[in-house]
Amino acid sequence: MPTSLVSFLIPVYNAHATVVRALESVLGQRRAGELEAVVVDDGSTDGTLELLEKLSSRENRVRLVAVEHRGLVEALITGQRLCRGEFIARMDSDDLAHPDRFREQLALISRDPRLGVVGAQVRYFPRRSLRAGLLHYESWLNSLLEGSRSDAPAEKIEAACRRIEREIFVECPLAHPTFLIRRSAFEQVGGYREFQGLPEDYDLLLRLAGKGWRLGGVGKVLHHWREHPGRTSRIDPRYSTESFRRLKLNHLLSLKLEGGARLVSICGAGPVGKAWLKDLQAAGVEVRFLIEVNPRRIGKKIHGVPVISAEQLASLDRSAGLILGAVGQKGARENIRLSLGPLGYREGEDYLFVA
Repeated sequence: MPTSLVSFLIPVYNAHATVVRALESVLGQRRAGELEAVVVDDGSTDGTLELLEKLSSRENRVRLVAVEHRGLVEALITGQRLCRGEFIARMDSDDLAHPDRFREQLALISRDPRLGVVGAQVRYFPRRSLRAGLLHYESWLNSLLEGSRSDAPAEKIEAACRRIEREIFVECPLAHPTFLIRRSAFEQVGGYREFQGLPEDYDLLLRLAGKGWRLGGVGKVLHHWREHPGRTSRIDPRYSTESFRRLKLNHLLSLKLEGGARLVSICGAGPVGKAWLKDLQAAGVEVRFLIEVNPRRIGKKIHGVPVISAEQLASLDRSAGLILGAVGQKGARENIRLSLGPLGYREGEDYLFVA
């Protein structure tokens, strides 16, 4: 039986310069109730372990385990077995948690038993080193949670859940180090796993959604997310564009494509659409049409698939199958919604967006 209300799961590797401040931000949560920090040192070689041993000796809320260096996913799997909380929260060893993170997330998830995991809005730091792509991702993540607060009307929280659900195959819709996960949901899907060398956080969210759990979050910046050149998501092939697309396809096959039996059409014949076309065909999925706005492409074939205009969909009687919107230009997704909605296509059922 869980004995702690929240277990913060914190894998650590060579974080001597940042881990103390990260832990202090967890242990200093305001009006937090009972919490523990489960810290897994993943074979650090820079003195981090010795620092953690000193800290844990004087702070009984820190539970430390040291393992040989096997990588982030194995550290998470080791740590999840030690978590005793009713809720499991993630935290990275170089980030900073807002002092009200625990309180606000717990208040939100407690409002709806269908919520399996909640995140929060984030802010990358230091700002001077940020690339345009990261700023765009930060803005997108935060936009999904706009208006969703623990004291907000239920319709605001529901609206955020729906935004996450409709965009879940675009990108991981919650920042991993902001996860607060209901233990019953976590255990139902088996927690973190090593899955074909693919992104473990996104895989966990997709499995939770596949079991019917709602995904939500607090529309307030409760996590400061450190950006630096050695960040794992930058350098590990597990988090490459190709790896994310493989993971999305794997879950699409089981959740939306009937194992590959359902027909698919793709909105967008640019680089993203062509990459999806290639991967879908390799998985044995029949791609019926490519839907384009570029008149130079309409009427041609790409890898054997005819390119049609959006206007032609009206006469196809749903023979296009599930439509995947593989577009990234500003305003393109909304344009697709405006085109498909009047034809009776339902987002999430008849069409959805990927990237």
